[in-house]
Amino acid sequence: MFIDKLGYRKNKTIGSGRESLAKAIKAGERIARQAVNCGQARKKLDSVSGTPVFADYSKKWLEENASRWEEGTYDRYDSILKLHVWPHACYRKQIGAITRTDIKQHLRRVKRSPKTVELIHTVISGIFNEAVDDGIVNANPSAGLLKKILPPKKKRYLRPSDPFNRQDRDLFLSCAKLFCPWDQQLILKVMAYAGLRLGEVLAMRFEHLDFAKMTYFVSQGYKLKSFKTPKSGNNRLVDLPAFLAEELQKYVVHLRKKLLKAGRGGGRVDLLFIDPDENGPWPYSQRKIQMLLKRVCKKAGLRIRNPHDLRHTYATVLLMAHQSPGYVQRQLGHSSISITMDIYCHWTPGEGRRDLEAALLGVEKGLDAGPNPVRKTHIFAYK
Repeated sequence: MFIDKLGYRKNKTIGSGRESLAKAIKAGERIARQAVNCGQARKKLDSVSGTPVFADYSKKWLEENASRWEEGTYDRYDSILKLHVWPHACYRKQIGAITRTDIKQHLRRVKRSPKTVELIHTVISGIFNEAVDDGIVNANPSAGLLKKILPPKKKRYLRPSDPFNRQDRDLFLSCAKLFCPWDQQLILKVMAYAGLRLGEVLAMRFEHLDFAKMTYFVSQGYKLKSFKTPKSGNNRLVDLPAFLAEELQKYVVHLRKKLLKAGRGGGRVDLLFIDPDENGPWPYSQRKIQMLLKRVCKKAGLRIRNPHDLRHTYATVLLMAHQSPGYVQRQLGHSSISITMDIYCHWTPGEGRRDLEAALLGVEKGLDAGPNPVRKTHIFAYK
């Protein structure tokens, strides 16, 4: 029989006689199968080698879609690619060579919150979907991977709250008073005493303050130099404690004098918490306040918390003082009371204690009518 070796035709003799003929036939069939397999492998290799490198294609995807995204969305996707995608070796391969296993292993190694992992997957999946539309790849290898990596959606974002107790909260705010400028102190106080989210505090405007009624109308949040509707999607009116409303009123007077002295805007106050280090009237970044809170916790000798734990503190203090869960829900802006109770029910161990004796013994005001009255006792406990 004849074979092709390095471009030259060679003949190969396998024995003689009938047995040798059978061996020659088997050898020929084996060579034929190898040729077919080699051709298929080469075809697959050619199809992969013709695709762009994932990192290059993702840059193209980012730029071509920038016009239909908000500025904050573009910045978020860009940072996800730079921090969590491009540094990994599997994304420096051609897009057609990246397998489902590559992506799964990468996502499992991401030591971040479920929300961040979900966002990374969203970006990767969006890039592959675009590649499918462009005819570069046949399918999206990242489709449906999240359910194999993250817990179910209902449990995905459950993060244990870590509020301050009253004493630690007061120590924290006292320490902030010693080391922080007035505006930064107020940012922390509004979260602790009014329960606003960090983005909602940074977006606070003078026009939404009503000092007579001691309320603030929450209509915006702020993040990455972008003003948006609050997280729940609904505006709300929040009651302010009298001492906080009074301090905010003094702060507005201070801001007005400061603007008049600088000859800006005729002394008109709009945004309350403008970062002096920014070019233009932008509020403080969320990152800067996160770092501020961390520094104050260290100076106060307290366990490190994040800004949202001040909001948790507000909710738990109210519930422990037997405020109505419905009232707390409206103050926080949760879409339903079940969300409020799912988060905070285990932080209100004393909530049912009020009039417990009265409820069990069928008497009023927690006093037994007999000779040995059982006096009503309130228990306020912090976990």
